[in-house]
Amino acid sequence: MNRGLAACRSELIARMDADDICHPQRLVRQFNHFRTHPETTLLSCRIRHFPRSEMRGGFLAYESWQNGLISHDEIVRNFYIESPFAHPSVMFRYRAVEKLGGYRQRGWAEDYDLWLRLVQNGAKFAKLPETLLFWRDRPDRLSRTGKDYSLDSFRRCKLNFLLNDYLRGVKSVTLWGAGQEGKMWRQLLVDNSIKVERWIEVDRRKIGQTIHQAPVVGVEQLMPQQGKMLITIGARGARTEVRNFAAARHLTEGVDFVCVT
Repeated sequence: MNRGLAACRSELIARMDADDICHPQRLVRQFNHFRTHPETTLLSCRIRHFPRSEMRGGFLAYESWQNGLISHDEIVRNFYIESPFAHPSVMFRYRAVEKLGGYRQRGWAEDYDLWLRLVQNGAKFAKLPETLLFWRDRPDRLSRTGKDYSLDSFRRCKLNFLLNDYLRGVKSVTLWGAGQEGKMWRQLLVDNSIKVERWIEVDRRKIGQTIHQAPVVGVEQLMPQQGKMLITIGARGARTEVRNFAAARHLTEGVDFVCVT
C-alpha cells in the first residue's frame, strides 16, 4: 500500500480491494463530497456484506453498527469500539496520510492504526449515507485469519493510542463491566502499569465483591470528575443503555468515560 501511495499523483486517494464490488457512482459521489466539503480528511460510505446467504450474526451486527455512524462526532466517539470504516470503502486526502508516514506495521490492523493516527492529528471524517461498497466475505479473509486482526491485537492497538490520549499520565482507572472483556482489559492495563481501582456493575448480586483486589460498586457511585473510566460492555444494545445512563448522571463521554471493546 505504501508503494501504491508513493506512485500516486492525485490529491485524493480511493481504496479498493480486487474482490469487492464498487457501486458505479461511488467515486464520483465521494469526489463531489470532497469538492463541497474541503474540511473533510477521510470519507467512507455505507457498506453491504455479501454473499448474504453466508452471513452470520457478528458480521451483520458489525455492518449495521458501521452503517449507523455517519457524522464526524458519531465516528470519533466510537473509534475505540471497532474500526468505523471498511478499508476498501474510503477516500482520503493524500497529503494528510503522507504527513503521518503512510501505513505502518505495528502488530495490529494497519488501516485501524492509520485511522487512529488521523483522529489524534485532528482529521475530519464523514460517511456518505448511500451503500456504495459491497464487501465480500470469505473464510480466508485476512480480517478472519490474520494475527494482526485478532481481538488481542485490536485491544493492544486501542490501548497504545489511549495511552497517548485519554489515558496519558493516568495511574488508575475505573472499569464498567466485570465480564470477560473487562477482565481482559484489566490485565492489559496492569501490564502497562495502570491499576483498576474499582469495578462498576449493575448486577446487584456482584456488588460488594472484590475482583483482583478492587471493589465492585453500583452505578449510583458514579459522579463526574472522579477520574478516568473505561466502559468495556460489548453488547451494542447494552452500550446504548449505558451511555444514556451515564448522560443522566452528567458524565461526559471523552472526559469522564470512553467506551472500548
